[in-house]
Amino acid sequence: SVPPLLSQYEAIQEFCTRTHASCPPGPSGETGPDGAPGRPGRDGERGEIGLPGLKGSRGAKGDPGQRGPPGIRGPKGEIGLPGVPGLDGRDGLPGEPGLDGIPGRNGLDGTPGMDGLSGFNGSPGRDGKDGIDGIPGTRGEKGARGPQGLRGIAGPRGRRGKNGTPGEAGEPAICAYRVNNASVTELLIAPAIPGADTTRRRDRAPIVVREGDNLRLRCQATGEPLPQVEWTRQDGGVIPIGQWRDGSVTGRVLNLTHVHRDHTGTYTCEAYNGVPPNVNKTFHVEVHFDPYIRVKKWKVGVHNGSTAKLECEVEAFPVAVTYWEDEHGLLLENSTKYSIYYHQNPNSVWKSVMSIHIFNIDRSDIGDYHCVAKNELSVTRGLVKLYEIDPNLHHPSTGSDDSLTFGPDPPSFTDLFDLCPPVAECDECPKMPKCAEGRGALFGLSVEQYGNSTYPGFRNRSSDCMLAAVGKAVYIRHTESMYGSWMRDPHPHDPQREPRFWTTDPADPTRLSEFNDKNRYRKGQPNKNYTLPFPFVGNSHVVYNGSFYYQYMGHQRIIRYDLLTGATIDVDVPEVATAGENYLYRVSRDYIDFNTDDNGLWAIYGLPENNNTIVMKLEPWSLKVEYSWNIPLSHKKFGELFITCGVLYAIDSATERDTKIRFAFDLYRKRLLDVDLSFTNPFRMTTMLGYNYNTKEIYSWDNGNQLTYPVKVIDIGYNTPDEERGPPKAQHFTSADQDVHINPLSSRYS
Repeated sequence: SVPPLLSQYEAIQEFCTRTHASCPPGPSGETGPDGAPGRPGRDGERGEIGLPGLKGSRGAKGDPGQRGPPGIRGPKGEIGLPGVPGLDGRDGLPGEPGLDGIPGRNGLDGTPGMDGLSGFNGSPGRDGKDGIDGIPGTRGEKGARGPQGLRGIAGPRGRRGKNGTPGEAGEPAICAYRVNNASVTELLIAPAIPGADTTRRRDRAPIVVREGDNLRLRCQATGEPLPQVEWTRQDGGVIPIGQWRDGSVTGRVLNLTHVHRDHTGTYTCEAYNGVPPNVNKTFHVEVHFDPYIRVKKWKVGVHNGSTAKLECEVEAFPVAVTYWEDEHGLLLENSTKYSIYYHQNPNSVWKSVMSIHIFNIDRSDIGDYHCVAKNELSVTRGLVKLYEIDPNLHHPSTGSDDSLTFGPDPPSFTDLFDLCPPVAECDECPKMPKCAEGRGALFGLSVEQYGNSTYPGFRNRSSDCMLAAVGKAVYIRHTESMYGSWMRDPHPHDPQREPRFWTTDPADPTRLSEFNDKNRYRKGQPNKNYTLPFPFVGNSHVVYNGSFYYQYMGHQRIIRYDLLTGATIDVDVPEVATAGENYLYRVSRDYIDFNTDDNGLWAIYGLPENNNTIVMKLEPWSLKVEYSWNIPLSHKKFGELFITCGVLYAIDSATERDTKIRFAFDLYRKRLLDVDLSFTNPFRMTTMLGYNYNTKEIYSWDNGNQLTYPVKVIDIGYNTPDEERGPPKAQHFTSADQDVHINPLSSRYS
């Protein structure tokens, strides 16, 4: 039931609501007093979240912001590999001829057309082709030599040299002491090895043995108590003993059975007995064997326009001369077509790699190529085949990967007990005084002028230079003759002409052969043969300024033979040998050695009475002696002499494979120069040597092999003032049939 109070209120509220629209509003009453504040009501329940409102319209576009800093540039992408050029496609088969169509009906005559508009003027014609160049005029006379430039700034200081070799051990002392305070005294003696206190290892001759032979090394150590001996390799490697590899071997004798190339090295025997110091002795063993070639990839596939790399591994000692040949036997050289490389193994003196790159290959390059290694024992030829492949294959086949070998295989290591037979002991030879040779014994030479010529001093010299290095021998050609001469004119009349070569053979002393290019020279096909009016003797001739210079056989006379006209000029040289065994050098067949350099023509010969060496500077046209030197130096001590930049050089030996150039004498300054250069005779029989200043090469005839050695020259460093040197002066000579002015440094005569 509804409470009475609440129902009355609701009735009144309903009455007022119903009558509100029809009853006029009454007057407003006064505002009553504020009621007392009520208690705060309780929080109502949270209403449900209303639906999201409609999206507002898009606002106006704002002003553009400031431009940000540029970002870091990314790395440059790699250049893509060039695409492989495709081969020309084959022509397709021609299709069958189609059937003749049905002839159409004749068309109606067309209406006559209107006259066309006048055409535009044609474009101007093209320029005519250039005319053919005229014939070059004659070459003008050579101008006077310009003044020499100022001396350049001195180069940087060289690197510090390597530390010296440790000195040999001193003489062992003898120690004596008393044992247990008794009266007996026991002597303790440090170990000693005969020969351990002689010259250092680098001056001691190596022990040379052929591969496959047996070798026994002895180390007879003495001392008290008796020392023990231990063998090691100086490079720290193992010692192959039969089927074993030992780090060290104990015993007084080291037996190497069936010597292998791996036995090459330096062996040290060390003796010790507890009494310091220990003593050791070294043995340098060289194992000589024929060249051996291994080709890992003997078939190489190529396609049109590609590049091929051919490679051969070489084992040889003595170190071999290497070169490449094509299938026709022609020698290949560095050019735009071929690039040849040679790499010596730094860890082995007898291992090397030779390779050749062939560029822009076409069909004519397909075929066989030979890598050739040659030393004094034999010559070995390897084979690499070049064949064509399909460039469209994703993985082109390069043929068989099985390696091929050429030359005798190295012997296998044999059993330890296959020992050498005992060797009889030799009586100790008395020590002989060592002959003083080389640079140290030549200081203080008293050089005299010879004859009535004037000493040149600093004048008329083209340059102050000396040898700094001699490169590796380059193989050119081989002939069966041990003695011979091959030459190239360093000062030709026509420098633009293809280089020419000349050769002589002592078996035919009236013939001089000429070759117009290197290929014909290598094939032994001369373009021309000259018949000389007087026979020559020896091998050390020269071709210079279009003339051939040589000694007349059996006479004290030198000949200049003009290759163009055949005319000759001769001059007598007193006190020169003409016959017999009194040759200029130890293994040559020369009495006079002709040389050329950038100063002109030279002649070297010996005085029979005292073996002094005579050097003459000759005027190349008239053979008049300009200057001469009498050097108190025995020419028989050396293997060869030659002249470069006015400096006389001597090679210690012409028969040792590794030798030295230790003597250098400046002829213009009369002073010795400090040189110590390595030089090799790969085939151990050099019988002709000469310098070509035009190509900066030394030409050699070594046991029938014609070789060249590239050289490097540097300034001597005299720092000569320009006013002291002065330009070269022309000299005037008169002959019976002509009156000419001759400049010693020029080939032009007026």
